[in-house]
Amino acid sequence: MSYPLEKEVSIVTPEQVRLEFPTAGVGMRAIAQLIDMLILVAVYIALAFASIFFENSDYAIAALLIIGAVGTGGYYVGCEYYMGGQTVGKRAVGIRVVQMEGRNAGLLAVFIRNLFRLIDMLPVGYFLGMIVVMSSSMDRRIGDMVAGTIVVVEKEKERLKLRKKINKQIDRRRLSLPRQQLDEESRRAVGYSDWVLLATWAERMPFVSQQRLAQLAQPIAQHFAGRLGVVQDIAPNDTIFLIWLYEQLRGDWEI
Repeated sequence: MSYPLEKEVSIVTPEQVRLEFPTAGVGMRAIAQLIDMLILVAVYIALAFASIFFENSDYAIAALLIIGAVGTGGYYVGCEYYMGGQTVGKRAVGIRVVQMEGRNAGLLAVFIRNLFRLIDMLPVGYFLGMIVVMSSSMDRRIGDMVAGTIVVVEKEKERLKLRKKINKQIDRRRLSLPRQQLDEESRRAVGYSDWVLLATWAERMPFVSQQRLAQLAQPIAQHFAGRLGVVQDIAPNDTIFLIWLYEQLRGDWEI
């Protein structure tokens, strides 16, 4: 698939892996924003109807305004953090917020970029934001510049290609993987941030040396062993332990 209206950005990860992404321009972002706004408007209409049951009291109207203000910010921050850099609208058009070094956007970055949404909306209808995006070499609005983020177009083929590379690395070590199954209690103890940490490590497997992979694996394996109460000794080393854990959890998290 080609992206004639988008620009290309080259991101170098801390492990010196170069990733190429088309950036999301005004058109794709506008469609995503429209979808998100329709969702929010539908929620606000439902709240407005609900306020009728309170006889349109001043308290009900004030509560509605507060919920609207907090809910709008909460929707964008919550979605982008828990949905891996996407809102419902962004997922529908296939774009995602990431850090400039290629990692998933953290909570602080997501909060900052959405806080500056108030400035990007000036004077009306995201006019300032659109002007800044069109003027930016990487299609970044003010919030992205301050938060150190960028909105990129997801490449489905590239994502599938990366999964094949990861699977190949796993297959090479499959005979060494523990036969033990991860219990349900341990599965429930894994949060989204834990999965991102594990998946980010797994995505490095095809690109870094075995020595570097083992170095990266050590603190991550200790984190999961402590969090899940799983003994690392079930695997011959930290790398195999994390591969086993990735295999156990990927079905719960991968789309």
